[in-house]
Amino acid sequence: MRQAFCPGHLTCAFQPFRTADPLESGSRGIGVRLGLGARARAEERDDGEVRIVIDGVLSRAPVTRAAVEGVSGGRGFDIEIRNGLPVSQGFGMSAAGAIAASLCVADIVGASAEEAFRAAHSADVLCGGGLGDVDAIASGFAVPVRMSPGFSGSVADAGIRMRGLSLAVLGPKMVTGSVLSDPQVSERIARAGSAAIEEFMSAPSEEMLYSCSARFSLDAGLESPEISAALSRLRGEGYRAGMCMLGNSVFTNAPEREARRILGRRAEIRCCRPYSGGFARRG
Repeated sequence: MRQAFCPGHLTCAFQPFRTADPLESGSRGIGVRLGLGARARAEERDDGEVRIVIDGVLSRAPVTRAAVEGVSGGRGFDIEIRNGLPVSQGFGMSAAGAIAASLCVADIVGASAEEAFRAAHSADVLCGGGLGDVDAIASGFAVPVRMSPGFSGSVADAGIRMRGLSLAVLGPKMVTGSVLSDPQVSERIARAGSAAIEEFMSAPSEEMLYSCSARFSLDAGLESPEISAALSRLRGEGYRAGMCMLGNSVFTNAPEREARRILGRRAEIRCCRPYSGGFARRG
């Protein structure tokens, strides 16, 4: 049996790219690796079946399944994943779970960590998950900037030291693939993302990160009325805030107690720090 932890990742702004090759597909973007993420445990089975349980529920888990099958060599595994953040809310949990599980399996079958990351990236792209979370998570930077798309794309360290973040979920899940399947929406996101990334890289700072995030979500037309209202309330109280891509959620520098007061009881709030650590693995 093997166990692994993988951090989550929130995207502040992004520019999607798709090609026929999933390893060349992905996104440019700005994001933050999170101290909360996914913990996976893998144990080999006697047959070739891959059985996945997520937060206590037997699941199809297409992203994790494809990633595991990409490194398992046809061997069967029981996979258990515990998520520290909600899925489909812009926290990169499909990527984090896929990475953690494939790292466990790679250890067992003798594959490399790079093979596990490659399998997770392809799975995330092909199964409708994120387009750049795996690359950002694999970078090891607290605030990674995806300068070019694809698994072999360049990822830079923004060099920003941020303190704690409050993450607030405000509505139902948002499926990334359904949003990016509309060509007009995807084109609008790409234009807004390119502008946001270029502006951020001209003078990287925490203030610029929030500023570019705000401009991106507005120009890309991604804010729901609930998201817009939450951002307005937080900024009106003197805090910085942005939308998590792609989810009905926001991130802010407001402390947890203040975030709860401003956003109300219906908001599901968690706090964490940006994460620059590695991937904890053990037998």
